[in-house]
Amino acid sequence: MARTVAIVGKAPRGAGTVTPGAEIWVCNDFPTRVPEGWAWDGWHRWFDVHTEAHIRKHRPDAWTRYRQNGPVAATWVTRPIYLHAAHPAIPGSVGYPREAVQREFAWGGHDEEFFTGSIDWMLALAIWEGVRRIEVFGVDLWEAPHERGDQRTGAHYWIGIARGRGCEVVIPDESSLCKTERLYGYFTPTSSRNFSSVCVDRFFAQVREAQRRQDPQYVPAGLDTPAPTR
Repeated sequence: MARTVAIVGKAPRGAGTVTPGAEIWVCNDFPTRVPEGWAWDGWHRWFDVHTEAHIRKHRPDAWTRYRQNGPVAATWVTRPIYLHAAHPAIPGSVGYPREAVQREFAWGGHDEEFFTGSIDWMLALAIWEGVRRIEVFGVDLWEAPHERGDQRTGAHYWIGIARGRGCEVVIPDESSLCKTERLYGYFTPTSSRNFSSVCVDRFFAQVREAQRRQDPQYVPAGLDTPAPTR
């Protein structure tokens, strides 16, 4: 089997069955979506490409879990956790090879800079390492405004680069990634697999976001604390 990586996110829409033998790559607080919680141990690589201060503030349970990383009993190999840089308190931590990855995908005389979220960094690393098949499960990027904007565009960009380099990218029908409602210029509806993933999910995501914005404690994405009360 060609080397296969499954990038697995938290979105319930677009979950799927990972190919046996594939490497499982997760990021940030992924275990919060599985019944085992932080005790879940079915990963091969973990990514949290944020500052230590950001992780400790927004995902303190993740930082605690990283500090407990250690050798897998079957192989006695410590699995890698990708951070900005290796951290002495986190076994297996490695610095994400950002500069090398940016150089690999340079264009127009400049290193690549279009990285909008964790999924982008994960896709780019898989492509850089020559992975031949990438399965994208649990990644929908439609729930929150910042996902529907930059992060969704970034994921599409890197999926396109992967496919352009001959890598097979698998996206479940239930995911809204790389799907549209109609063919531009022809006004022809696309296949039925797109209806629930694009139309229905879009509507309910917008409803949930409108409800969240009515909460006095609502904090827009990218801000750590509510704006001062006037």
